[in-house]
Amino acid sequence: MFAPALAVLLVTAMTAAAELSGEREILFPEIAAVAAGTLAAPKHPWNTDPLRLFLSLAAGSVIGTATVLLIPLPLAVQLCIAFLISSLMLAFSRTTFAPMISSVVLPVMLGTRSAVYPVSAVLLTAAVIGCRLLTETHGLRSPEPFTPEPKPDRRALTDLLLRWGLGCLVILFAVKSGQRLIAAPPLLVAYTEFWRPGAAAQRKPLPFCLMLTGCAALGALLRYPALHFGIRQFPAAGVTVLLVLLLMRRTGLWLPPAAALSLLSFLVPEQTLLLYPVQVFAGTLFFMGLAMLHGRIDALNQMHPADK
Repeated sequence: MFAPALAVLLVTAMTAAAELSGEREILFPEIAAVAAGTLAAPKHPWNTDPLRLFLSLAAGSVIGTATVLLIPLPLAVQLCIAFLISSLMLAFSRTTFAPMISSVVLPVMLGTRSAVYPVSAVLLTAAVIGCRLLTETHGLRSPEPFTPEPKPDRRALTDLLLRWGLGCLVILFAVKSGQRLIAAPPLLVAYTEFWRPGAAAQRKPLPFCLMLTGCAALGALLRYPALHFGIRQFPAAGVTVLLVLLLMRRTGLWLPPAAALSLLSFLVPEQTLLLYPVQVFAGTLFFMGLAMLHGRIDALNQMHPADK
């Protein structure tokens, strides 16, 4: 339990720093996902190594902030650009570390223009990696090998553009409807992971949908009393992540984007907090549906014509 405790302490300290300083850009929800996968999960959920993990989140946070500063276009267009850039980064990184997508998209969704966000992302990522290496040094975790993914070919890039184009439809709907968290950055991460051929979510979508929505609801429900009674929120954030990790351990469903969604509830405006789980549920249905449709079509295309 030492490694999961480090994850909870790290998230609590990050939330406390953001709340006490008044700098909301310090709060980097994807750290909850990275901590869950790197420190708490029994097996690393991504094919990556510490250096690539660090560089992808560091570069993503800088690129996301630069998108806000240098591309003065409507939010929906900025989000689509950020999603495309991050998807290409993932493909050419030759890893499966999808959380880098959120590091690019989140500052765009929040309209971040401060250097605080990338600095926070860099320091927090370094802290998670340091904790992981500490657990390996003391024999609590075993180092996991990294084998680079194949270089993206034309088919892979075509598939990426299809995923991006369909995802953009959800992004446009979310922004135009005023319910932008339907396309919350951790949902774009989940969508990317669900899209992969043979993804477990395509075979058993219900547990994944319930985990994503349930963790978002858990964060919202634990934050709400703190807001209502005017008390500090960072203890609630720590308890939220602790309960999320216990839930994942109990169910055996290690879904890091769900941890990020639980912590994202602490960035949601107070007036929309109770609607946040509803938006996450809607977004989950959209993205899961697209991934399942793609999986079904892909399976049919691979069948022998006589078997169709």
